Amino acid sequence: MDPIKRKIKKFEKIFKQYPDIFPKGYFRYFEISMRKKIENKEIIFKNGVILTWKKYKKTPSGIYKKLKLKPGDIKVNQLVNKNQGNGMAKKVFISFLKKFKLNDIYLDVRLDNKKAIRFYKKNGFKKVANTKFGNIKGIIMKKSKNLKGGN
Repeated sequence: MDPIKRKIKKFEKIFKQYPDIFPKGYFRYFEISMRKKIENKEIIFKNGVILTWKKYKKTPSGIYKKLKLKPGDIKVNQLVNKNQGNGMAKKVFISFLKKFKLNDIYLDVRLDNKKAIRFYKKNGFKKVANTKFGNIKGIIMKKSKNLKGGN
């Protein structure tokens, strides 16, 4: 097995710890999706935490176009912790926010994930729209870039 495939299998195992969030069908294109994240350097895997994102090269369609998402903006796709509650996801996420402080950052979160919503609000995100994941209600949140360029 090639090293990238082995790493992706490790990722899959972590994601499968959360079947309520990532149901069986989610894994249909998982390997392809993760390979692309690795190739594009849009993934962090550190201390059991996986954080993936997309940095837009052009204006996307759909709701993100309506929200005026533009080239250079970032959308967080997944934040998953192998050992939930150990604080590592928070450390990885804060480090990510510092790295991209000069970009607008978007993410969507399930409306019933109150803990995550509180966490994102504490870190400067504000609700900008409603969304859905199938029949599950969610919200889109945005953290505006730090125009001052300071810490």
